[in-house]
Amino acid sequence: MDHLIAQLDAGYLEVVELYQQLSVLAQSIAKGLETGQWEGIDKQLGEKQVIMDKIDVREAELSQLREKIRQELGLDEFSLSALPAHPSVTKFNNTIDQLMDVIEELQKWEKNNEDMLRKLVAGVQDQIKDFTRSKRAAKAYSPGPGSYGEARFVDEKK
Repeated sequence: MDHLIAQLDAGYLEVVELYQQLSVLAQSIAKGLETGQWEGIDKQLGEKQVIMDKIDVREAELSQLREKIRQELGLDEFSLSALPAHPSVTKFNNTIDQLMDVIEELQKWEKNNEDMLRKLVAGVQDQIKDFTRSKRAAKAYSPGPGSYGEARFVDEKK
């Protein structure tokens, strides 16, 4: 049992590292949003997706380990509180606490980035509305070719 919990702990330490990478990336994306460096942001979003895919793969592997532990303990479902008191379990709990802290920090950065993106989108939408209004006003004051009717020659000599 101890070796399974140690494997689970090691796996979650890898996940913590991946989430820390996401947090650093989110901070970098925030700087890019502030300075308008869209090409860099696009590249970073690609990097973010690669990391998220790695997390998904690792989480699937950890799910299998949790299932093995659940079966060995004869539990209906895996729970940290159901694990026996042991130093490896304490270490694993600390790793989970660390993971939660990193995820909370990441969520703050992601919310910040989402708020900045919403403001940027709202600004662009306002610019589009202003442009559309200006275009309509310009069109209203500049007569088109059909507004004069057909051209007619007036013979004033008769």
